[in-house]
Amino acid sequence: MTGQPSSSSSSSSSSSSSHPKLKKRKWTREQLLKSLEILGPLTAPLPPDLPPSPPCSRSNSPAPPAPKRKYDPSQESETTKRPRISNASDSSAQHHHYHYHHPPPPPPTALHRSSNQTANLTLRSEPSEEGEVREETASISSRPPALSLIPSFVPVRRPRRGKISPVDFDAMHQKYHHAGRLLKFSGDARFWSTYPASHKEYRPLSHPPPPNSSYHKYGAIIARLELVDALVCFAYSLWIKDYSRASCFRETWVTIEAFLGWCKNKWTTEDTFGEREKALLGLIWMIEGFIRARKFYYAAKQVVDPELDRTWAKMKAEMAVLSREAEKTEMNGIAGTAGQLSLGSQATPQMLPSPASIAPSNSANSTPITNSAGGTPNTNSSSTTLVASQPSNPPRSAHTGPVALPSHLLAHVPNGSDGRAPSTGMIAAAAEATASFGPTFTFTLKEQSNGVVSAGYCMDHAQKCLTLPILARHYPTTFARMVGTSLSAHEEHEPDIEDEEGELFWPGQCVTGEGLGWVCLMGKAMVKEIGRDFGYIGLTGVVPKPGEPPLGTSPADSSRQSVQR
Repeated sequence: MTGQPSSSSSSSSSSSSSHPKLKKRKWTREQLLKSLEILGPLTAPLPPDLPPSPPCSRSNSPAPPAPKRKYDPSQESETTKRPRISNASDSSAQHHHYHYHHPPPPPPTALHRSSNQTANLTLRSEPSEEGEVREETASISSRPPALSLIPSFVPVRRPRRGKISPVDFDAMHQKYHHAGRLLKFSGDARFWSTYPASHKEYRPLSHPPPPNSSYHKYGAIIARLELVDALVCFAYSLWIKDYSRASCFRETWVTIEAFLGWCKNKWTTEDTFGEREKALLGLIWMIEGFIRARKFYYAAKQVVDPELDRTWAKMKAEMAVLSREAEKTEMNGIAGTAGQLSLGSQATPQMLPSPASIAPSNSANSTPITNSAGGTPNTNSSSTTLVASQPSNPPRSAHTGPVALPSHLLAHVPNGSDGRAPSTGMIAAAAEATASFGPTFTFTLKEQSNGVVSAGYCMDHAQKCLTLPILARHYPTTFARMVGTSLSAHEEHEPDIEDEEGELFWPGQCVTGEGLGWVCLMGKAMVKEIGRDFGYIGLTGVVPKPGEPPLGTSPADSSRQSVQR
């Protein structure tokens, strides 16, 4: 008997000791990292543009199954499976490195394999051998080329300017307004010189560029770059004048509208191929959209909204007066109707009492007289009951039918004198209130409405040609300067527009009335970046006006004209 408990206790102890071994052990972070070291260093995935698989030897016969590799001890001493994987990874990394440093990337159709090619890259049905890494090529080939949009350029963080004096702002305004005039004249003159000699608008240059120069080879694109550069300078100079005074001078913005249309015409009707050049057309649309948005925002803030507040205050006062008058009219009408009812129901005068009424009750010829509680009531009691049943404040008509004002305006109609909701007559009277506008304010309202519609139209066209993905593909330096910035939306005055390495900021929403400075800074960077491929040197290479000497022959001359920090 004593042996049974010992055996049971030993069996229970053995089962309890073996039970923890069945539990799944939780791995620590150090153990996971140590286990991952077996895979070796992780390299970049294979690029999507791998060469196609070699064709089969016989198209009619099915492909033979892939033979399994047999164990060969002689090969184990020479090489292992890990060097084979690392070599393939190294080659793929070298191929990806070559693909990354040669812009532009392939078109979107080349980024994904066709369905026929993807079908060939299926996983192997056989199990992998021990220690062998399964090559999941199908999942690797379906990955998008994420590294193609990662910027390799890091913008330089310049010291903040801080507050700029009005004198410096005025100097910048004059400087870039003059630069815009020079670039506009040069762009027009150079563009006319690119026409054939037989064309009616052909005008030769007095000092044409050398035949072997980039300005001679790419005369048409250089002319259009000068025009969009001039537009950026004009818009930037006018924005500086507004920004320094925290206002919007709508009269000065009218002077740029004709040139906006001229630039759009040159970039729309002429030969504009590819996303890279169309992005500059989107820049022109964006400049116009931000200008129109700035005009209608400041018009609403400074003119329209204050005037409408005053007009609405007068309107509400007139609505209150008209509703009070309608209430008095309704009360007078109710009082007159009540008087007519009381006069029509008045009792007839009492006649002299009949002999029967004064006869004794036990008379044989007496007629029983019934009181008001039974039989026929007398006339005096009925008239008293009719007058008492009429309320002192008769109920108003409920809003059962359509009212003269919409529901959201009913709250602005005052209640009646007794504190109840306004009647239908009061609402109809309040709806008769009017307000008058003069011709100046009416024209301002018309411009306001047109500005909202036009700004939306311009931004709709801008976003078709200029987006962040387009900038990342064709203007990678400008894109990197914006996405790697530490500037905020209200620091438009901080960057130097001539700086080619400093931080920028993607323009925000034009409905705020701000952001035009960021658009000009981005536009200048785009012109400089695309201009490097054509040898564009900005103000240094402009066609001088008659009677004015050339600005110089070195690109450094234009950079010295930038405002000193």
